[in-house]
Amino acid sequence: MYRIILDTDPGIDDALALFLALASPEIQLEAITTVSGNVHVDLTTRNALTLLELTGHTDIPVARGCARPLLRQPVIADYVHGQNGLGGIEFPEPALRPVKQHAVDLIIEKIMAAPREITLVPIGPLTNIALALRKEPRIAEYAREVVIMGGALRVPGNVTPAAEFNIFCDPHAAHIVFHAGWPIHLVTLDTTTVTLLQRKQVETLARRESKITDFIKQATAYYFDIFGAANDVTGFQMHDPLCLAAAFQPELITWEPAYVDVELTGSLTLGETVAYFERTEDIDPSLERLHVSNMLTSVGVDVERFISLYMDRIGSSFRL
Repeated sequence: MYRIILDTDPGIDDALALFLALASPEIQLEAITTVSGNVHVDLTTRNALTLLELTGHTDIPVARGCARPLLRQPVIADYVHGQNGLGGIEFPEPALRPVKQHAVDLIIEKIMAAPREITLVPIGPLTNIALALRKEPRIAEYAREVVIMGGALRVPGNVTPAAEFNIFCDPHAAHIVFHAGWPIHLVTLDTTTVTLLQRKQVETLARRESKITDFIKQATAYYFDIFGAANDVTGFQMHDPLCLAAAFQPELITWEPAYVDVELTGSLTLGETVAYFERTEDIDPSLERLHVSNMLTSVGVDVERFISLYMDRIGSSFRL
């Protein structure tokens, strides 16, 4: 059993990742913590509560997190996900309410209460995780591992030529998280941008007729028709669902150890993730600190197997 805290900024692909978590018997979803990213934290929190009500899983605690990055100005992606973050689909105000605890405190409490049992799965900016580390550094020893959606190592970024969105939103937080000394799997654009859910596959899912498959059809239609049409994108990139799947089926991905750091000062490269895949002792002894990998990075993915898993889980787990 994988006990998971999902740190998220819903977001269409965040919603699809949450559905996969709820549809997977290997996962015990301990909590959802929200952060500003795709839209403001007020909306990401509302969206998390709405999605839980939609699925009937109203017993999972939701904790509101940080409203802005550590240092930089806020960045949002409503141009991708719609003004409300859910493709413009309107829902009534959720009856479910967030817990009183701040997300940072809930993360600390859950990890410290269950040493080496909790997997953190951050699929948005890393602000909450960085602040949790600053407040209670021991979580780096007590967490089972951290599976992060973020970064672009051998491919271009998706918000600037250099940077992936989640890291770009709060690069200083990412720097803290990357160097905390805990086990990290980094699921990057190198694999998520080739992991595509096609419109015909969405139509196949929609024939299963549930609130969830109907939502997926409507939300991805916004992506295909608005963002996709303007950017020549024909498949829905499954960034966050792939990351969630990597937490409980890591064999879907080919991993390579690397030392990964984050660009914090470049005027054109802020948020770039730079990976050293090879030892450098023969190049410059002053680079000794780069010899030791600080994470496993995604360099390949079995797309067909993952998409099959996703469709099977969602299609069989939710009913009208």
